[in-house]
Amino acid sequence: MENLVTDKYKNLSGLNILVTGGTGVIGSWLVKTLIDLKLNTVLLLWGNNENPILKKHDILSNTTNIQGSLTNIELLKSIIKDNNINLVFHLGAQAIVETAAQDPLTTFEHNIRGTYNLLEACRLHMDSINAIVVASSDKAYGTHQILPYTETTNLDGIYPYEVSKTCTDLLARSYAITYKMPISIARCGNVYGGGDLNWNRIIPGTIKDLIHNQAPIIRSDGTHLRDYIYVKDIIAGYLTLGSVTVSGLEYGQAFNFGNNSPISVLDLVNMITTAMNISHLEPIITNTAKGEIHSQYLDSTKAKHDLNWEPSYSLEQGLKSTIEWYTEFLS
Repeated sequence: MENLVTDKYKNLSGLNILVTGGTGVIGSWLVKTLIDLKLNTVLLLWGNNENPILKKHDILSNTTNIQGSLTNIELLKSIIKDNNINLVFHLGAQAIVETAAQDPLTTFEHNIRGTYNLLEACRLHMDSINAIVVASSDKAYGTHQILPYTETTNLDGIYPYEVSKTCTDLLARSYAITYKMPISIARCGNVYGGGDLNWNRIIPGTIKDLIHNQAPIIRSDGTHLRDYIYVKDIIAGYLTLGSVTVSGLEYGQAFNFGNNSPISVLDLVNMITTAMNISHLEPIITNTAKGEIHSQYLDSTKAKHDLNWEPSYSLEQGLKSTIEWYTEFLS
């Protein structure tokens, strides 16, 4: 793994890196990779830290861990100053669509206030900051008839989670351009992979149901189109964007990271069923989902052209690895 630092991500070597949201699904894989790369990593920890990826690899014993919330700006300023932070990966957020609909206030507090607090703390310590990567989402675009979304598609979130990501995105761009801060924005599709214990999400929930010999549940009508990107591909995207931003990138650039192969929820469930060699369990379609965009997927051409990034895993390959992870974990 050391070759990655000296080669692909060589300009990250020696930097002090702050990760928010490091105990989440994507964050835990990012932190694991940073530690594998032998990079000095500081984590802002909030809430439950019992993440299976962190636990399995004993990650938190190799990081500087600070307990606290993104809503505490004085804490954020002290973290950046005291640890001489050079690179920030901002993944910290309330990331569940259903929770956002039920509890918009908490979602807005963490996702919107948390973002401007962090960006303001960075602005006040720009003598040490070389780059900030802000994790946004395809949900920031809201609903549009023209698909796929490109980086020039309007940010039109309506429902609480979408609005929180739209605001995150706009705040990052505002700080970048107004204050000439080296901020880049990563908009990703639906990320999947081992370590996600939110069983309401379609991929882990389906795998768990099938392992337990139960029919998988589809909360929509099954026709919703999404693109699904394997977690290791999005980690490569974040690291690549961080590296390029450190090297010098136009302030406030946004990049889409998707697999460019949208699939319906029903077809996805059937693909998982086939991959697990299970044919006797038909999915149950409840059509009870509320406040979800019907179809959305990304065009990642800009990331390929400007960052030389593209997915390394097909959906079939990513699902195979993911099924293996959950099979071992649930056994």
